[in-house]
Amino acid sequence: MKKKKLLQMRRLMATSKMIKIAKNDVPQSTKSNAKCYQAPRKYQLYLRCQVENGILKAALYYPDSLRSEGRLPSYVVYIDREARRFVTYDCINNKWLEAKVDRLAWPHYVPCQPSTWISDRDSKVAGQYLGSEKTGYDAIHEYQLKLRLEARKERYRKETSKWDADMALTPALPKDWDRWVDKVGIPQNFIFYEYRRGGAKTGYCTFCGKDVPLREKPRHNKVSRCPCCRHEITYKSLGRLGRVLDTDEVSAYLIQSRPDGFVVREFWAQRRYSKESYRQSTVFCVEHWRVIYDKHLSRRTYFWGEYKQVVTRWIAGVPNCNWMGSNSIYATHGGQDGRVYGKTLPHLARNVLKHIGLTEWLRTHGFTGNPDRYLSLVKKYPRFEQLWKAGLPKLTEESWEWPHLLDGIIRDPQAPSLTKALGIDKRELSRLRTLNGGNLILRWLREEKDGGKAISDESLIWLSKNKIEPHQLSFIRQKMSVPQICHYLRRQSQESGEYVLQVLNTWQDYLSMAERLGMDTGDEIIYRVRLLRQRHDELVLRCKQEDLKKQAEDILKAHPNLDEICKSLKEKYEYANDDFAVVAPRGALDILVEGDALCHCLRRSDRYWDRIETHESYILFLRRTSALNVPYYTLEVEPDGTVRQKRTKYDRQEADIESAKMFLTEWQGVINQRLSVGDRRKAAKSRILREQEFDQMRRDNVIIRTGELSGHRLVDVLTADLMEAA
Repeated sequence: MKKKKLLQMRRLMATSKMIKIAKNDVPQSTKSNAKCYQAPRKYQLYLRCQVENGILKAALYYPDSLRSEGRLPSYVVYIDREARRFVTYDCINNKWLEAKVDRLAWPHYVPCQPSTWISDRDSKVAGQYLGSEKTGYDAIHEYQLKLRLEARKERYRKETSKWDADMALTPALPKDWDRWVDKVGIPQNFIFYEYRRGGAKTGYCTFCGKDVPLREKPRHNKVSRCPCCRHEITYKSLGRLGRVLDTDEVSAYLIQSRPDGFVVREFWAQRRYSKESYRQSTVFCVEHWRVIYDKHLSRRTYFWGEYKQVVTRWIAGVPNCNWMGSNSIYATHGGQDGRVYGKTLPHLARNVLKHIGLTEWLRTHGFTGNPDRYLSLVKKYPRFEQLWKAGLPKLTEESWEWPHLLDGIIRDPQAPSLTKALGIDKRELSRLRTLNGGNLILRWLREEKDGGKAISDESLIWLSKNKIEPHQLSFIRQKMSVPQICHYLRRQSQESGEYVLQVLNTWQDYLSMAERLGMDTGDEIIYRVRLLRQRHDELVLRCKQEDLKKQAEDILKAHPNLDEICKSLKEKYEYANDDFAVVAPRGALDILVEGDALCHCLRRSDRYWDRIETHESYILFLRRTSALNVPYYTLEVEPDGTVRQKRTKYDRQEADIESAKMFLTEWQGVINQRLSVGDRRKAAKSRILREQEFDQMRRDNVIIRTGELSGHRLVDVLTADLMEAA
């Protein structure tokens, strides 16, 4: 299309009918819920179409322009069907555009899919010219989208043509593939039956494809076997069946020869039954992966996915498994063990697979597995095949489930024999085979060989069963033999009721604390203690006390008068009745022990030490008279007995604080008679400091962020907790 000739074509001017319709298209006001809304106009765009010299002209008009008697179009779209091209002329700015109609610079009231007015004749002209079932604006937009899609495909063809050539070498599916998928690839089958009193006598077996007699009373979702074909089935009552029933989605594999090697094809298959026609199922089987191998087991992968958001096709590489991406299905599907089509395997075993044990592996596993995973594993760890051929099923199974274990299992990949590769001798290999040992027993056999100390089969089996690795016993191996360690752990586990690994951790912690406290851990009475859990807990308390003592010493360095002040509180502030008592601490250590026992903020805040030393407030203990040595509530009080805070475990207040409040009121009356003039001066100063602190909290709007009071203002909580002395 030559743009100069396009401009010489006859212009399409707006008709009088179009102008009249545009003027009469007035927005209507509607009411809803007592509110008035203005509905949009019926048409946001007007269109005329005409074919001239084999080219379709489509003139587009703004409604506002028509309402002001304007007849010139805003845009004119020219489409050449033979050249498969289109171009748009901007009549307002006098320039050419390449954009599609939905991407032109329309006013805000024109949406991407506008409601368009066009005469019936012009509408048919556009549809017929473009060969579309749509008409008018929709036909033009559809045609432009089609051309853009073809252009994008052409741009990517340089890359995709190589993939297509590679895919063309993949053979066609076997003739019996669909039947194999239905009967073998999807292993899940059902027997559908109708409920009858006394039990149904017949049911429909999905594998047999016919009604079969039932030799047992069926129960919905019960797993059993079909009396005819002996396949595993699940009973399904038709009365309890939903609208549809789907089998689990499974992977099915097909291995085929190619001129350059062979291909492993992975399909995702599923069968669906409907309640109305359960005798005729629908099988869904879609191929998602193709992995092509050459004779050296070098692989290249393809997956079925959306390419460049243009087309669904085979794509080289691995999909980006983004949960929000177009190929997100690969994040959760596929790559699992599945049935493998067996009829192609004999030919492959005589040719491209004759030096690889894949066919034997599949045969021993009932033709179930993931061939691609096996081949990748053998490529990276060639010794893997030797493991299962050497009669080590458990070690092979663990390597299959957790391939990273092979880095530790194979000590020397270049060794001339399997025994040297594993780091053991022939006798130990024989023991490993006899015990059907896995990775843990192999490690213990190496430990036996390196250490020169025999370990009995019984100990090896017990250590493996309890998942104990050699390095976990390094802390005690110099003091006890492996059989002694096993016997000790077994006995402690039986007496304490804890798991063996839990006992092992407790033992290691106990010896670590004993060494820290200067105990002789080389003495058998220490390292082989009779009551392990009890001795462990005792050392925990000792370590905690040692820590608190050191912390108290650090506090007294910063606040040297603290202990003396605490001792002076006893005579003036201690008081008890039949139920409760207020007890004064003897010093910083008592306060730390109290805070640690009740797990509240006292143990991790320095402001209380400053307040005690300046006589702004004191820390006292509220106890039950029947248990004076058991921490109950911690009090922060001012010199005149005003209670600022009363907190128990985790800075909480329980329901029993209400009865304690009556005692605290009684206590305040008692100590009021003991106060000196100096105490009252200190109380007056404390009250001023407290009010200043509360005012600052209000201004800063301090919010509690953790615990039961999370979200509350701190000043509100402290004000509610306050008990002022009379």
